[in-house]
Amino acid sequence: MMKKKLSSVTPPPPPPSSSPPPSPYQNDAVSDDAYAMMGPTLPSDLITSILSRLPLKSLGKFKCVSKQWLHTITDPHFVSTRRTFSWHNPNLLLLKKTPVLQETHMKKCTRIDVCSLNFDGSCKNLEFSLCLNDDEKNIEMLPSKWDIICFVSENGFYVCNPSTQEMVKLPEASCCTSGEVNAGMGYVKERDEYVLVHLFDKSLDIHVDYDIGCEVLMLGDGKDCEWKVMEANCPFVVRGWGVLVNNVFYWMIWDEYDHPGDEAIVSFDLEKEEFGTVLPPEGCFDPHGVWSLVELGGNLCLVDNATRPFTMDIWVMKDYENQRWVWDYSIDLNGYSNDLLKFIIPLEFRDGKILMDAKQESLDYYDVDNKGIKRMDHLIAGEWTWLRLYTESFFSLGSR
Repeated sequence: MMKKKLSSVTPPPPPPSSSPPPSPYQNDAVSDDAYAMMGPTLPSDLITSILSRLPLKSLGKFKCVSKQWLHTITDPHFVSTRRTFSWHNPNLLLLKKTPVLQETHMKKCTRIDVCSLNFDGSCKNLEFSLCLNDDEKNIEMLPSKWDIICFVSENGFYVCNPSTQEMVKLPEASCCTSGEVNAGMGYVKERDEYVLVHLFDKSLDIHVDYDIGCEVLMLGDGKDCEWKVMEANCPFVVRGWGVLVNNVFYWMIWDEYDHPGDEAIVSFDLEKEEFGTVLPPEGCFDPHGVWSLVELGGNLCLVDNATRPFTMDIWVMKDYENQRWVWDYSIDLNGYSNDLLKFIIPLEFRDGKILMDAKQESLDYYDVDNKGIKRMDHLIAGEWTWLRLYTESFFSLGSR
């Protein structure tokens, strides 16, 4: 299979009356004495510790201070240290898609406005726009909580690093005859690579219910990438986006769940390149298809908004070999309207709290100890299409 070079995606041009936007790391006037005053007087490990806590935009400027600082900031050990710090201090990423019309070609395209805030809302870390050459109705965003985000449309997959405002279109994926897009994205720490799995219907026979193929793409820092088609086929039609836990992707099965004890989840093991199935927690029943899968604290979790009215039960997979679920959390949702319940999605577990996205209208914390919910809708005022967690990094997508 020939490797395909990532194609760079050009940001939308500014209005005629405005000047070109500056580079996200445009160098401000940095005194030549800055390093002379700091470098000789402070140990190198202390400088590294200080630099690792600075915003990425500042680090982009400090690369120009001296060759030594450039070497420090681009050193693999420092990059790893900085990424670890960023993982423990994520930001909020708010995204809004808006249809626009290119007057020159009279072609529909989509502007995606991106804004990053810290968790208390006191600081706006970045704000910019992207442009995708596709109708906004066809564009979706995969769940993520890392430094790379991924969009998918009828024209293919796009990945973006908000920190550097770099966006590229990935090599063309296999055609899906049904027109549906089923995929999943995750990060493999051991390989320092992102992995994208694409499930596609390859059936050309109307008498065949489905023939679902699978392909995988690994995305490394600054490296080229390609899709690898797997020999194994997915045994079920799935719904929702894939969730990666311990090098295994999981999806909810689309088939109607009408009997307790039926298989409810399909899995794909990246190492074995094999599909499998997972039973739901014993006694749970979901006739309306509102179960969802998330990763919280490194564990696979099943979110059940169906079994009990105005209650979100979160089951955690504790034993993957024996498929043993444990009912860890029960969240009272009586403060929410009935039509909002199925849109409340847990995003992350941190500092004893479960962070929840309430239909992009509010960011809420559920305190595990006192069992109370704190609404933080003031942080995300406005009509946003997507809400994600996001970490800063210099991860390169290969277009620069």
